Amino acid sequence: MMTKKEILTMLFIFSIVQLSGQDTKMSLSLKQSCLLGIEQNMNVQNAALEQQKARFRLREAESKLYPQLEAYSNFSYYYAIPKLIIPGEIFGQTGLIPVEIGTKFDWSNGFRATQLLYSQSYFTSLKLARQMGTLSELDLQQKKEEIIFQVSQLYYLCQATHAQISFLKASRKNMDRLLEITELQSRNDLIRKTDHSRVAVAADNLQTQIDNLDQLYSNQLGLLKYLIGLPMETEVVLSDTFAFSQENMLVDLFNKTGLPERTELQVLDKQIEITELTRKSARQSYLPTLTGFGQLYYQGQRNEFDFLKGGDDKFYKVGVVGINFTIPLFDGFEKRSKIKQYDLELMQLKNRRENILEYFSKELVDALHRYRNNMEILRRQEKNIQVAEEIYDVSLQGYRQQVVPLSDLLMSENELTEAHLSYSNALMQLKNAGLEMRKVKGEMLLIIDN
Repeated sequence: MMTKKEILTMLFIFSIVQLSGQDTKMSLSLKQSCLLGIEQNMNVQNAALEQQKARFRLREAESKLYPQLEAYSNFSYYYAIPKLIIPGEIFGQTGLIPVEIGTKFDWSNGFRATQLLYSQSYFTSLKLARQMGTLSELDLQQKKEEIIFQVSQLYYLCQATHAQISFLKASRKNMDRLLEITELQSRNDLIRKTDHSRVAVAADNLQTQIDNLDQLYSNQLGLLKYLIGLPMETEVVLSDTFAFSQENMLVDLFNKTGLPERTELQVLDKQIEITELTRKSARQSYLPTLTGFGQLYYQGQRNEFDFLKGGDDKFYKVGVVGINFTIPLFDGFEKRSKIKQYDLELMQLKNRRENILEYFSKELVDALHRYRNNMEILRRQEKNIQVAEEIYDVSLQGYRQQVVPLSDLLMSENELTEAHLSYSNALMQLKNAGLEMRKVKGEMLLIIDN
């Protein structure tokens, strides 16, 4: 069954889909892409199915709290009737006399009921089943976080490539205008023909870069469609703005101290708790068990098979109720061996938690350093763009006034192009560093919750 969020997501998607002939156009934000990825990802779907299985396992465990009722029919044929040895003095004889007990044919039909009254081990296993349900929820959350991280990385990569293509196309337009100017100057013998050829070569190189990036963008977008479950023929437009703002700084992440409970740690803590409950249940299996029972049946005994001939005295009513009290005494050290295994498993889990906590602490420090470093790189690239634009404007103006050689203009054009491409890469790296920060802080779900 689809959740409310999934239904709203699908309704929104249908509202933005436009049909043009056989083509489908779709505008996607990062949040929408992540929601689609969560809905379509097979690992997430399997984790959701596992969560449903955990709920049914809990119901299975809780069923023991209710009376267990069954109907039965038991038919027996004694080709050798059991005998009971009684003293002959009862009949005025000496010695022991064998007396047949029962008849050849025995047919019983009735109902049996049992009710668990007390079993400390069972009540602990009930808690264990509930904790298993919580563990499946955490596993589902972890799978969602993984797909959000993957989709976000790919989304930012597509944005960066598209931004580079857009700038290169704008540069190509400027280069085409310069190509027209140099062609006119060459015809009027104002410049050498080789100067015009140099501009033509630069324009061709620029177009080659555009073509290569177009192919790369198509591949990246195809991978994104695959990841979020969209048909390859769907035309996708990434609607989020690829730009830097104060919101991208994630100041709230820097202000927090310590390592919060990441999903991986929560899963590990839950595994420790489950193992402790399992060990406790094994220890409690030494305790007594109290069960109530009841039975009502009709018994027919004959030396001839005439049960179906009718009559009032063919079957006899039998009823019994009682309590069964069981005390385990010796099982060949089976329970003791199980408990020792759980002790060792607990030690392993706690060692693993300590190790992974140290690793996450290191990961946090690295993520903070990476984010700050990428922030400084981005700011430097912003300044580089400003300087490169100023140099290009001066060079272009000087070239028009014939005081700046063509080589200087082409060099300033290349420097401006490199500055913009480097800025796009730096912005993508900063956004990825922000993703790493959210991952380290255990806040990946905020991307779809905001």
